Amino acid sequence: MPILTGVIAVCAAMHGGSSWADPPVPDFSDNSNPLGPPRELIRLVKEAVERMAYLKFPANLVEEALSEYEGVEVTAFNGATEALTVLLASLRPRRVLIEWPNYTDYGRIAELIGAEYVYVDNFNSAGPGDVVIISNPNNPTGRLRKREEVLDLAGQLERRGAVLVVDESFIDFTSEPSAAPDVLVVKSYGKFLAAPGLRLGGILGRVRGALKAPWRVNSIADYAVFHLGASAMRRHREATVKYVAEESPRVQRELGKCASVVPSPVHFFIVKGPMPQGVKVRPLTTHGIEGAYRVSIKTRELNDVLIKAVCREVS
Repeated sequence: MPILTGVIAVCAAMHGGSSWADPPVPDFSDNSNPLGPPRELIRLVKEAVERMAYLKFPANLVEEALSEYEGVEVTAFNGATEALTVLLASLRPRRVLIEWPNYTDYGRIAELIGAEYVYVDNFNSAGPGDVVIISNPNNPTGRLRKREEVLDLAGQLERRGAVLVVDESFIDFTSEPSAAPDVLVVKSYGKFLAAPGLRLGGILGRVRGALKAPWRVNSIADYAVFHLGASAMRRHREATVKYVAEESPRVQRELGKCASVVPSPVHFFIVKGPMPQGVKVRPLTTHGIEGAYRVSIKTRELNDVLIKAVCREVS
């Protein structure tokens, strides 16, 4: 049964990169990699600027590095949102069914391409011509489906004439393998690399030539991530998974002593209760979830700031 339809309301609360506050407010609304970007990536971005890469068209060489990293062909775009927009436009769905709660831009994208969309809590209504979108891990809940579960869902939907699209923008924070190339997968690399401003995303698996328009990424991202390479990305993933596996349970456990925490296997999770003061969190009113917010772990020192702020509200 559909649980929400129509246009998404605009949230008045500010979160993420919504300001350039000075001094900055501790920001736990941004669910980028808590380890930050690979050190080599910072150097390569500076090098790209110094070599004036922005004066040239991109060569899309970043796709070589991303394809080696993923083990499947990757078609790069300026972020996962653009990748999903192009993919949905090519699929021309009758309807777009969006698992709820989820990333709110899915509905905006469907509306942009002129497709009817509906938020659902199950896929019983999926039928011929429909596209079903899930995120794995889910944003904002952190729910993680095993690859076998995703493939089983894709098979069920295929038998009903529907197509599954999976957003794996946060799978690199886990040790779970991708569902690609057996399922249509889109992905953001900006969150994993902690450099969302580079605007780098992709479609995993072989795509039709019409989707490979030229100049789909910016020159600085193309230069920097191509030279960063697959090996450095793999090392960064190993360090990320290790840190998240150690620190996220600690923060969830400490917050659980004074607030209601929805358990999550990744670096972000939902907290229920009054929003803390003095830190930035992601309110979930846009998801129809009142009295709750999403937080994402950072350094251990900053995480202790979050714990104190949340527990202060309920003391």
